[in-house]
Amino acid sequence: MCGIFGYFNYMGDGKSILQRMARQQIHRGPDSEGSFIDGAFGFGIRRLSIIDLVTGDQPICNEDKTIWVVCNGEIYNYLELNETLKKKGHVFHTNSDVECIVHLYEEYGIKAVEELNGMYGLALYDKRLKKLFLVRDRLGIKPLYYSSGNGVLLFSSELRSILATGLVDSSFDWNAISYFLDQLYIPTPFSPFRAIKKIKPGCIMEVTGEGSPFVEEKPYWDIKNVPGDTTDLSENEAVERLTFLLNDSSKIQLRADVPICVFLSGGIDSSAVVAFASLHVSKPLRTYHVYFDGATQKLDEREQARMVAQRYGTDHSEVRAGRDDFKRLIPRIIWHLEEPFGDLATVPTFIISEMARKDAKVCLNGSGGDELFAGYPHHDQPFSVRRAIAGALEIAGMADHVRTAFGKYVSPWSKLFPEYRDIRHRQRPEDKGKTFPGDKRNRLMARDIDGYLQSNVLFLLDKIAMAVSLEGRVPLLDHRFVETAAHLSSRMKIQNGERKHIFKKILEPYLPGEVLYRKKEGFGAPLTDWLDDETTGILRKIVKSGLLKKEKMMRLPERSIDSLAGWDLWKIACLDLWAGILAKPCDCPRNNTLMDYM
Repeated sequence: MCGIFGYFNYMGDGKSILQRMARQQIHRGPDSEGSFIDGAFGFGIRRLSIIDLVTGDQPICNEDKTIWVVCNGEIYNYLELNETLKKKGHVFHTNSDVECIVHLYEEYGIKAVEELNGMYGLALYDKRLKKLFLVRDRLGIKPLYYSSGNGVLLFSSELRSILATGLVDSSFDWNAISYFLDQLYIPTPFSPFRAIKKIKPGCIMEVTGEGSPFVEEKPYWDIKNVPGDTTDLSENEAVERLTFLLNDSSKIQLRADVPICVFLSGGIDSSAVVAFASLHVSKPLRTYHVYFDGATQKLDEREQARMVAQRYGTDHSEVRAGRDDFKRLIPRIIWHLEEPFGDLATVPTFIISEMARKDAKVCLNGSGGDELFAGYPHHDQPFSVRRAIAGALEIAGMADHVRTAFGKYVSPWSKLFPEYRDIRHRQRPEDKGKTFPGDKRNRLMARDIDGYLQSNVLFLLDKIAMAVSLEGRVPLLDHRFVETAAHLSSRMKIQNGERKHIFKKILEPYLPGEVLYRKKEGFGAPLTDWLDDETTGILRKIVKSGLLKKEKMMRLPERSIDSLAGWDLWKIACLDLWAGILAKPCDCPRNNTLMDYM
């Protein structure tokens, strides 16, 4: 896991640009730094060493130094690829998982990425052709941003590195921010800045030419076109195939030269990760659980996590997350998120990541199970009901003073923000040009994988874990496992109102019934408990004095601010905090609390 960055077709002081970009990503790669420059091209990396700690520094090149690569992430099947490539005569100079990429490119060209099993945002430079390839993994587990204005292309694992060059316009993209106001995150390909975009998951961006680079983005994998067909499998056959793939995914994702741990929530998905990972370790796994201060019995899953930890003999630790942590950590979290992002699971995730980092450099977690196996309530509704619920959720909870009623719905946010773009009736960006596979429920799950999973769940994991220099891995999102699950009939995923049916069948030999058949509670933070009168007052003061109001980007009288509460208040305060923190370059506000922004 690392942070990569670079430029194409920049004629100025390239070394200085790379240094500026590198300084913004020390948290992603505290162990070493490297770079390579060839005329108007240059790229670099801040490395968090996981595999081959001694000789695995990047950039890495081929034998004649004509192919160069930097990679943020891990290539899990590198041992198998290395063995094949050595038989073809390739000479390896490191034991790194990344070196196989340059030799694969020599054999297959950029189609080599189809051979990779892993998570990655990588840049490969062909010195002979003066050509750059930017590649993002199939599911979007690792991020990759770019900007292509004024004849120069910039790219990076983080937004801040691109902004630090001083070569791009930092104007807000209110089209993107409109999505945040409606769904708490900004979907790919948008970023909150007009000049910066995200490379789509499963895509290759090819950059060529001088003077004005030609940029072309093409998919090499797409959930709507996954290979294979498992629709005719019996339940027993499906269980057998999925069990084999999850076992193999768990085995190869344990490859590392540093300690590994597991985030154990007590739910089915993370418990499955513990169960299968335990089959491949010689000493007890370390597991970590975060619980909420004053949590109701409904939200408290400590008992279930302890059951799993005891069954597999893990070295288990627990840590509390409370209202004071919310006030203490939010400025720091927003700095690391870089984008407006409203999911309060960031707070417990930060707390558990910080605790785990004391003992490990890699954490496994259970992301993806709900999207693959119909784990969310909306997966279990008739199609007409799901559409009605989706519309109702967009309207519900909005404060009366921002509602409008002109015979049709107009987003209340348009009354607050002059630049707001109403997105309610607009096609989601991740859906454009796509026809999702399978029956209606499978199509909905594919949309969740392509949208919410990538832009919310995986975005959160990467940003928060890397904030403390911790690598997050997701065994349930091995692309082979995803492809198999995607083609299964939704009747295997939901039976008699029971969600995740086939996944539970896989896990029956491995997990106690109290874990398998307990009602899902999720990993959300108790917003109503955290937004007490004191915290609500602080957030209102932030909105009254914040950048959005000062710069007239928001039109909202103080009497209306005084009536804001709950999610409405949190969304606006979150956006205001983000705008203030990102408006000027600054170091991470490690010691600032919410009170410092009133």
